[in-house]
Amino acid sequence: MDGALTPKPDRRRRRPALSCVSCRKSKVRCDRNQPCGACVRSKHKTCVFEPQGAPHPRLSELSPVTPGALRPSDGQLRAVHAEMAANPLTSGSTQAHHGDGSNEDHSTLSLNGSTPVDSASSQHLGQSFDVTSLLHRIGELERRLEETTGSRHVPRVSASDPESISTYPSYLTGDLYTMNRSVMSKTRYMGQTHWMNQVKSFKPVLEIFEQQSREKKSESVAFTTRCKALARTIKARRTPQMTFKFGTNIPPREIADKLVDGYIRTLESVYRILHIPSFRREYEAFWASPDSVGLPFVIQLQLVMAIGCTLYDDLFTMRSSAIQWVQEAQCWFILPIPKSRLTITGLQIMLLLLLARQTASVGQDLIWISVGELMRMAAFMGLHRDPKKLPKMDRLHSEIRRRLWNTILEVALEASIDSGAAPRISLEDFDTGAPSDCDDDQLIGDDDSKVPQSAETFTDMSLALALRASFASRLAIARSLNEIDSQTTYEDTVRLHHRLGAACKLLSQTLQRFASSPRGPTSFQRRFVDFIVRRYFLALHLPYFVPAINEPAYAFSRKVVVEMAMKLYTTVFPSSASNPRPSPPTGDCPRFTSTEADDFGRLATGASSMFRSVLSQSSMAGGFELQSQLLEDDSLVPSIPRPDLLNVLRDSAAWSHHRIQAGETNVKGYLFTNVLLAQVEGLMAGLRGAENEAVIIRTGNEAVRESFELLKQLAAQYPDEGAITGDPQFDLDPMMAIDDNWENSAQNVLFDFTTIESAFDGTTENDLMGPDFSSW
Repeated sequence: MDGALTPKPDRRRRRPALSCVSCRKSKVRCDRNQPCGACVRSKHKTCVFEPQGAPHPRLSELSPVTPGALRPSDGQLRAVHAEMAANPLTSGSTQAHHGDGSNEDHSTLSLNGSTPVDSASSQHLGQSFDVTSLLHRIGELERRLEETTGSRHVPRVSASDPESISTYPSYLTGDLYTMNRSVMSKTRYMGQTHWMNQVKSFKPVLEIFEQQSREKKSESVAFTTRCKALARTIKARRTPQMTFKFGTNIPPREIADKLVDGYIRTLESVYRILHIPSFRREYEAFWASPDSVGLPFVIQLQLVMAIGCTLYDDLFTMRSSAIQWVQEAQCWFILPIPKSRLTITGLQIMLLLLLARQTASVGQDLIWISVGELMRMAAFMGLHRDPKKLPKMDRLHSEIRRRLWNTILEVALEASIDSGAAPRISLEDFDTGAPSDCDDDQLIGDDDSKVPQSAETFTDMSLALALRASFASRLAIARSLNEIDSQTTYEDTVRLHHRLGAACKLLSQTLQRFASSPRGPTSFQRRFVDFIVRRYFLALHLPYFVPAINEPAYAFSRKVVVEMAMKLYTTVFPSSASNPRPSPPTGDCPRFTSTEADDFGRLATGASSMFRSVLSQSSMAGGFELQSQLLEDDSLVPSIPRPDLLNVLRDSAAWSHHRIQAGETNVKGYLFTNVLLAQVEGLMAGLRGAENEAVIIRTGNEAVRESFELLKQLAAQYPDEGAITGDPQFDLDPMMAIDDNWENSAQNVLFDFTTIESAFDGTTENDLMGPDFSSW
């Protein structure tokens, strides 16, 4: 028996390894030069030879430390593993490794693409190491690697290094700071999931217009300046005067019915805020006698209608009314006696206000700040505790509290992704259970038998509960991307991807169960829930999208970003996959087809926040992928890129055009999409260098001129005592009268958040752009 437990000695011959570590692992012949020819041809960053007689460390001996706090990048890991194979560290306390003594091969390929450590069996089963010495050794290897490879590195997702902060001047915004995983412009800190972090991928296109901004006769800059002035006028005209006379702008009953129904059939069906039967009763009482209802219900009704305005028609013609109702709600919240608003109705109004600000584009970029106040107000009222642990209350009250807390968590998480800020949510900070899976009318009374028992029965809460099942997975992604102390490797990214994939599959199976039910989710509900969940795949892999052009280890992220971008865009506008539109749009922009003039399409066209940012990120990802494919193709025949990517980019130009018609005052999205499309089509036509640059400039000039005409038409819808014609700011000549202070007053007006270089954190252009863009 004792002999059976004794490890057998390793009888393999210990011949000296003459090949380098990389060649030996790849099983290719090594010429033993330094570096060897195979490593030069394979573009390996290190070529390391083992000292004669050095033993091989087992992988199990290294695993407790390799996932440690330093988190070296992929290229650094290859050097670390090779060096560890050459110089095993032993000292300090021992750590036993149990095994059967067999010569197991513990080699493995890590998910982040690093070269695996050769873990041939070793006789030193009790070999130990000192953690501090190993960390110092890793630091020394990082320093040596930087000296041999220069400044090029693969971006890693880890905590920001204070030394990586760069300051760049901007004439309009003052100093701008760029850091690892974030950008700070003016007074705003925008984390990794904010769309501005993606703009730096298009440095060559932006550089063209930065050069244009330095020219005193630049047509594009001149018209952009005029567009900005006109946009300020439009915003001022459609913003009502501050007033405390609430409820003076209620539309006729037939219009109000359409607005209320629009909200209830869309966002309310996913974000459960109201108890519909109770709301309907007060709604009828309001029309029977407006003075019979309290002011809180009037504010609540106006916010419901404000959200419904986005769905009323294709051009958001009731935007002014929506803005007025949002501002009245904000005024109501700043009135004295705040304790009177610590009610369920007060929480409902706050939630409706957050949604209405996003749909009406009123301070939508600051939603994350207001979400913090909402969460604290809800916790102050005890919504973070399950009603079973609170004083006894009726079933309706209990379920409304659970529903509101569930919606608050969802809105807070979405705000985190939109703003690039930490979610500030911990699953340990609340014990409120999931709401019951029942219809609203089943909450009236205390008969529990009214609650359906079948999981195949579709209820008013089915979609909210389906989303809740994926909440933990999405929260983990938001925290890994936006929290400053997050230490995330690519292996963690892939793990989070698979976790979210399992949740997404469960969500799909849940919705499919309702196929045989007499009642099921609508087209909007299916698409909207799918849109909410799948955007996290895009956010998770975007940090690796551009590096994937040069780093094959990130090829999975490149594939996920492209496929999810197309999926998200076609979820909102299904015809993009089968009915491409001409581009660039000239004259009258083609309207969306009747099949797309639905609730989701109208939200994406008129609203802001995720309805705009996700589609913008998707079209930018598609455009960058097209660039990369065309520049990587060195064939002699014309390049044919993926047609679905090209269709989405073309449709995105039409979508940006339509957003301006629907009240969008920022023309830079339309300008950027058109010049990106022009660059791609120029590459398809074989244009390079100055020829392609000329096409980009011409397209940009046409786009900004067209935008100015659209804004003039928009301003005419909001009459004011100061007519547009005759106003000095609008009657300049086409090229504008440029004074001597042009550079100090209008520099960088095209992209006024920063200069072009300020979007970068010190990495080289090749790191960010992937293919060689110098051939334009």
